Amino acid sequence: MMQGRQLGVLHDRDADGRQTNDEHSLARLLMPFLRPQRRHLAALAVTAAIGGVAEAVVLVLIARLALALTTDASSISVGVGPVSGTLAVPAVIGVAIACVLLRLALQALQAHLASAAFAAVLRSTRSSLVRLFLRAEWALQASEREGRLQELLTTYAGNVSTAVLALSLGTVAAFNLAALLLIALVVDAPAAIAVSLAAGLISLGIRPLRGMVRRRSRSAAEANFAFATSLTELAATTQEVRVFDVERQVGDRLDRLNDIVCRRLYGTKFLTALSTGVYQGGAMLVIVGAIGVAYNLGSSGLASLGAVVLLMLRALTYGQAVQATLQGLHENVPYFETLQLEELRYASAALASGGDPIRSVGEVAFEHVSFEYVPGQPVLRDVSFSVSSGEVIGIVGPSGAGKSTLVQMILRLREPTTGRVLADGRDVRELDLGDWYRHVTFVPQENRLFAGTVADNIRFFRDDVSDASIASAATRAHLHEDIMSWPDGYDTPVGERGGELSGGQRQRVCIARALVGDPELIVLDEPTSALDARSEALLRETIAGLGAHHTAFIIAHRLSTLTVCDRIMVVHDGILQGFDEPAQLEQSDPFYQEALRLSGMR
Repeated sequence: MMQGRQLGVLHDRDADGRQTNDEHSLARLLMPFLRPQRRHLAALAVTAAIGGVAEAVVLVLIARLALALTTDASSISVGVGPVSGTLAVPAVIGVAIACVLLRLALQALQAHLASAAFAAVLRSTRSSLVRLFLRAEWALQASEREGRLQELLTTYAGNVSTAVLALSLGTVAAFNLAALLLIALVVDAPAAIAVSLAAGLISLGIRPLRGMVRRRSRSAAEANFAFATSLTELAATTQEVRVFDVERQVGDRLDRLNDIVCRRLYGTKFLTALSTGVYQGGAMLVIVGAIGVAYNLGSSGLASLGAVVLLMLRALTYGQAVQATLQGLHENVPYFETLQLEELRYASAALASGGDPIRSVGEVAFEHVSFEYVPGQPVLRDVSFSVSSGEVIGIVGPSGAGKSTLVQMILRLREPTTGRVLADGRDVRELDLGDWYRHVTFVPQENRLFAGTVADNIRFFRDDVSDASIASAATRAHLHEDIMSWPDGYDTPVGERGGELSGGQRQRVCIARALVGDPELIVLDEPTSALDARSEALLRETIAGLGAHHTAFIIAHRLSTLTVCDRIMVVHDGILQGFDEPAQLEQSDPFYQEALRLSGMR
């Protein structure tokens, strides 16, 4: 499915990279989403054709029954040409009822098929996008703007699946329309031909309006994306908005973005409604004209003329539905385009799979490692060091010095621009990534919890983690006693974003999460930032008790955290300025000396 979607995007662009606007490109754009639903669509077409014929038969019989009632006839002529005959009025009524019941049954089946196609497209689109995002490189994930993925999975995926639902119903309308026109052709060929030709001309006439709708809709979708993203950012910064007293400014900003969205949506909806009105008016004129043509050319009788009028009026309804479907598809083109391009972007950043198995992480070493986010602007410069298994290493340095980038290399979230990161003498890029993360873990600075129980958050989706392992990890994180004092113990809900726990408890849940599975290497990024003095002391006990086969890297601005470290590295301006035991480093490194003095430790 991914490959088809990529091709759909690439083929729909002209030499200048702009999206083409013809109906053929629209079909190619939709095809990757529709191809998996071709059986549903084929079944819809078949049932719609049969239902359309049944409806047309009912309309013809109604016209002839009405004429029979006005003339007191006891039988009615049915059929065409050599297959014509007569039926008693009660029999005709029975046939009409049977056709209506058949059509009702087919409509129920069509509703099922259309709804199933809608649900399947929504499910597959969301699943594909989420899995591609999860498999993408961390550099892409980290750079993704807050709220963007959520908007893609809700508004964009929802609009696409709704458009597919509309297309399914439009398919039904199109085949119903075709069946009605076919029966009208059999009943009265001149009127049917005139209507069909004129309807085709109307459709061609409003094609420029559809192109305008498509362009306006793309602009509105972009504006709506910006508005939704700003709302997500607001939700994440409500505390700052209140404390800095900028509610009015934030409200004004959102109002401006909302005004842009509404103006652009107005243009889209106006053109859509105008297209529908133009089609309806033109189609009505065509029907009136067709009646005149049929009358002047000599219809096959009053009953036939009445039947054609009923068929054409009903065809007008289906024609409107087909027209509305086309307009809706053009209006939703930006959502199809964006989803395809985002899937392509995520897929192109997919992590390489495979690699050598890992028996032990062992010694961790950097060999002339440099890294650049922007070419020519190195964040790390020729960093080399080695850390033996079982060492606890502190990392200090001013903000922006490259500390986080360094540990991201250790965690294999980023790869060096030049140089190598080694584990037990092997380049980590040659090692299986999944196996790596079974030996390596991480405690982030921000303690991110999800709505669930304490046990759920410590387990963190690892279904193979036992309750005993959870309790053991919580004990090592000095959280077990707190948990057991709560009425529900490990089944205690943590609340939205862990709101039911204190900051220190949330941090210790994250530490317990990292300790599950007894990892060989653990990276802690500012682990004491949310801890009080007692919790910090407990954390130091946890680190000191890791054992000889555990290696730890700790980024910390609070130097009291690093008293358990065997060695400390000083990173400054992307350079490893110093790396030694705390006592020796205090004698040799000016930054470390100043940091100790400012922290009150000297």
